[in-house]
Amino acid sequence: MRIVVITLCLLGALGFSSNTAASGVYVAVNAPAGSLIDTVSLQALLTGQQRNWDDGNAAKVILPSRRSSNFDSIAQELFGTSGRVMQRLWFRLVFSGRANAPDYVDSAEEVVSAVQRERGALGIFIADSAPPEGNGIKIVKLK
Repeated sequence: MRIVVITLCLLGALGFSSNTAASGVYVAVNAPAGSLIDTVSLQALLTGQQRNWDDGNAAKVILPSRRSSNFDSIAQELFGTSGRVMQRLWFRLVFSGRANAPDYVDSAEEVVSAVQRERGALGIFIADSAPPEGNGIKIVKLK
């Protein structure tokens, strides 16, 4: 019993999370041609610090909805906070005119689908493995 408790404490100290233990954090990107696709640029777009791609076209951000199983995990990844606080931060950015309104979807599959449908879109999701690239979509692993 003591070994189990020590092991659990060590896993907690290492930041072990059952949601993302075997999963990765990915960004599906349907960027305009010639746009810079690196983790710094993607995170700036996903957090509303940047609203346009390099060529000036508006970026469309796709985020998990409250019904998504990864709502809080994605919020923690992007903002270091809960999903509800993430939504409030985005509302402030949008209503102040500093960012374009994101779309919210319920699953990783819906993120990829939404990104495929719209040029200039990008969306973050958690999955066990990266979906295949194609149809203008690039998949970038963040973690």
